[in-house]
Amino acid sequence: MFFLDDLLIRSLGISLPGLDLIWTLEQIQRFAHKELYNPENIKNQIKETRLLYEFGELTREEYERRSSKLMHKLRMAEKAGEMNLGTRMDILGGR
Repeated sequence: MFFLDDLLIRSLGISLPGLDLIWTLEQIQRFAHKELYNPENIKNQIKETRLLYEFGELTREEYERRSSKLMHKLRMAEKAGEMNLGTRMDILGGR
């Protein structure tokens, strides 16, 4: 019901940040995107994986598997940053 109310209010050009369900969901999505695809966080995970391998906490196979996944994730994060996926087009007219 709140979602429909928000759509109706937005179609009239009215938006109340904090009380607007769509705005709140966008903020949650933006925060999650920044956490998941932050290149610095991924680079730190790569360093941590390397240290765990050097200290003998990980086997070579586990290290290579984790490292491969993290490198792929880093490439995707860098591509996402280049594509400017953080902006959106407001098709309803409000902001």
